[in-house]
Amino acid sequence: MMPLSHPLQWCLLVGATLLFTALFMVAGLPGATLLGPMAAAILLGVRGASIELPKRFSWLAQALTGGVVARSMDVTILHDVALHWFPMLMALSTMLAGAVLVGWLLERSGRFPGGTALWGTMPGAAPAMIAMAGDFGGDPRFVAVMQYLRVIVVVVLASLVCHFVLGSVPVPITVPGAVPAPSASVASTLALVAVALAGGWAGTVTRLPAGPLLGPILLGGTLNMTGLVVLDSPSWLIAVAFTIIGWTTGLRFRRELLRDLVASVPLMLLSTFGLVAMSLGSAWLLVTLTGKDPLTAYLATSPGGLDSVTVVALGSAADVPFILTLQTLRLFGTILMSVLLVRFLRRR
Repeated sequence: MMPLSHPLQWCLLVGATLLFTALFMVAGLPGATLLGPMAAAILLGVRGASIELPKRFSWLAQALTGGVVARSMDVTILHDVALHWFPMLMALSTMLAGAVLVGWLLERSGRFPGGTALWGTMPGAAPAMIAMAGDFGGDPRFVAVMQYLRVIVVVVLASLVCHFVLGSVPVPITVPGAVPAPSASVASTLALVAVALAGGWAGTVTRLPAGPLLGPILLGGTLNMTGLVVLDSPSWLIAVAFTIIGWTTGLRFRRELLRDLVASVPLMLLSTFGLVAMSLGSAWLLVTLTGKDPLTAYLATSPGGLDSVTVVALGSAADVPFILTLQTLRLFGTILMSVLLVRFLRRR
């Protein structure tokens, strides 16, 4: 494919994105606006594309996604935590314990540099895992591939489960209790953008884990639950945010990165499916102990990225606030577990 000029590469990426997104939409897959761009970016990335998005675009996409999530939050999320704290704690513990177990088994295989597999199997906070692996003797290249390969597999599986297994049908994303008003459309859209930018900035400067995403969720969710503002956004704005996330993830799969890692990809895939299988156990716990529907439980325990799983959940009939709650708790649990691993490795 290379060498091609950057403008031509961008044209190819946009064209492939439109094609894949249209195909996924025709197939009725939830999250098509994420899967299409991601598939197109992977195709170009492994073919030698040299383009990449500036970090500020990824920041903006995460912030807008956080704003979109915030508009679906209401007081029921607090009720869920108060009512189901024990099942949620059990599911979270199972997810983290499963990740550590899979990582330990990969370490024992001897196919990865010391410490690399543990960072690669931690479910979430990929940038932090990659950075810590480099600081403590692991190979960040392996960790990057493991983390983002898992994200892609989980997103694809979650979309397929939504469509084929659980019979989910994409539904409009609405604000609970809100009455659509044509006159409020522009104001609510501007409110969402303002909340996304302000929350993303606050989450970044305070160094909140996944700050650009969680900052708008916390700020917008609080404002939305109190009824102070009505958040809304046109579908094209959501599609732009999801496209940026898909491109950012897919373009990480460069040819030069994969060349030295091809031999380990089958083992990485096996570990990913192992994590997914263990997440099914956590989902079963949630269904049994909370009475949640299987789709909500599955998405809440899927070991993918918070933003990616959220995108799939937003395009389905699942309980988005509950999914967001458990996925956020998992993110903080992953960070905490990583800190404990750092201390353990330092003592060694």
